[in-house]
Amino acid sequence: MRSTLKRMRPAARLLAGIVLASSAFTGAAHAQDYDNPTIGQNPVVAQPADYKPLGIRAGSFMLHPGVELAAQWNDNVFYTPENTFDDFIWHVRPYITAQSTWSRHSFSVRLAADFARYSDYDILDYEDYFLQIGGTVDVASQSLFSYGLDWMRLHEDRSVRSADQGISPTVYTVAGGFLGYDHTFNRLSVGLLYNLRSLDYENARRPNGEIIDNSDRDRTDQDASVRLGYQISPDTQVFGTAGWRDVEYDQQFDRNGFDRSSDGWYVNIGMDWLITSVLSGDLYATYRSRGYDDPRLPDTDGWGLGGSLAWMPTMLTTVRGMISTTIEDTTQSTASGYLRTLYTVRVDHELLRNLQINGQVSYYQNDYTLLPDAPEGSRDEDTMWRFGVGATYFVNRWMWISASYDYSNFSSNAPNDDFESNVAWLVLGLER
Repeated sequence: MRSTLKRMRPAARLLAGIVLASSAFTGAAHAQDYDNPTIGQNPVVAQPADYKPLGIRAGSFMLHPGVELAAQWNDNVFYTPENTFDDFIWHVRPYITAQSTWSRHSFSVRLAADFARYSDYDILDYEDYFLQIGGTVDVASQSLFSYGLDWMRLHEDRSVRSADQGISPTVYTVAGGFLGYDHTFNRLSVGLLYNLRSLDYENARRPNGEIIDNSDRDRTDQDASVRLGYQISPDTQVFGTAGWRDVEYDQQFDRNGFDRSSDGWYVNIGMDWLITSVLSGDLYATYRSRGYDDPRLPDTDGWGLGGSLAWMPTMLTTVRGMISTTIEDTTQSTASGYLRTLYTVRVDHELLRNLQINGQVSYYQNDYTLLPDAPEGSRDEDTMWRFGVGATYFVNRWMWISASYDYSNFSSNAPNDDFESNVAWLVLGLER
């Protein structure tokens, strides 16, 4: 992958990186929002060169097997506004990555899992699994074909407010993949991207024993887009993206008698640039619209921003920022969908050669599109603030220890729904 991008012009390299990153993110966006380190991703953002695991060579592949042993403490495991309950959660997170070392093209496979056990409230125990296959094909010096497949079995815990939650985490499966193609014609570049994803939810159970039938949440999601970019300077590109999205539910009617299948479109207009050797990113304005098969459900639409930023103010410090705006689905009886805007900033600093510290802050806002006859007090807006700090100490190439703290504050116009939580992590990581 790295050798492929190096041979491309700066604009094409940047475009390919953005397309691949956005494609990989599409499948994970619907997954549980994990604390760092996250399932399915590298557990450490960036190891110092002399503390990087060497891996195991297997022919033309490098294998990196590893495991994390983690202790987590949460002071509000049921995410309630009052009468909170705390607990210790013990995690075992094995993973393995296989990465090709070919001079052309690239191919990688990653397997990961998270086995979590609560000390007191074992009804919250879960097992998550993650598989990702992806790669690129160098079609020509100015052309890149990318692909990926994902399969995840994940949990949706009680902090999620966009759907009914049971006493135990709701288990669901995500399966899908993407195909992408990018080509550069002198100053003009063209990118095509297609995503396909299927979501399958298992039933949950309320505290009184009542079954929550989640079969009306099962659906297939398709997204196709084309992106045109024009190189106005060696380090700056303006671009526009037009896309179409179709959501088809397995059941025609949900638990409230609505047909929630939908289709819609979106456009992005923006710029990506390499401002200096240590500052690069992209920023775009987006407009998204979604119409539903059921005429009783009003369209969900709105303006937003998107993009990412990478800045290295010093050789020891990295700042990453991201903005995204999406339209999400819900089965709530008073809304057709909601517009979600997410902002995140993370700072990593190498305090010592083998000691990294980090801080992060994120904020999201969900604006629900209410039905005309929605009663007063219906869920209209949710917001969440999160703040976190952490540190990682590298013992040697194959062992590290990390500790982190995370604070969350959720608020909503829906009555008796706000909550706060404090979460602490202690992680021992081992990797070859």
